[in-house]
Amino acid sequence: MKKKLIILVNRECLCAYSLSKDFVLSPEPVIEKINVELHPTHPDPTKRSDDDGRFPGGSSIGSSTAMKHGEAHGRETEHKKRQLSDLAKAISDLVNQEECDIWNLAIPANQADQVIHELPIDVQKKLTQLKEGDYTWLPVSEVESLFRN
Repeated sequence: MKKKLIILVNRECLCAYSLSKDFVLSPEPVIEKINVELHPTHPDPTKRSDDDGRFPGGSSIGSSTAMKHGEAHGRETEHKKRQLSDLAKAISDLVNQEECDIWNLAIPANQADQVIHELPIDVQKKLTQLKEGDYTWLPVSEVESLFRN
């Protein structure tokens, strides 16, 4: 029996399906949805505090007690990077846990490179097809046809 995973992701959602084909019992593959919950691997440090920081400000005329306020540089970008990193970890865990022979991935084009590069090599080697786009809305009945050759 050959086992294949189909994983559909976007930044906030991961849908996974197991496709197993047992040629003895049934010529048609059986597809089942796998329940996956995304959990952040580490807490977001930008959510711990609502303060951007205060730093002592200097002046060229002696010492000053004035404080300068920090800015939220790159908070949104860092948050997006963490989300994609968490997605890569969840995909890696899922592929290893399900012990599949091959797997396919559908992911938006602007997220694909970062997620794939964060996957371990052994998980990358099992990836057989990549579709760029957000297909998380796709009904179960159409999931298999998405990756037909």
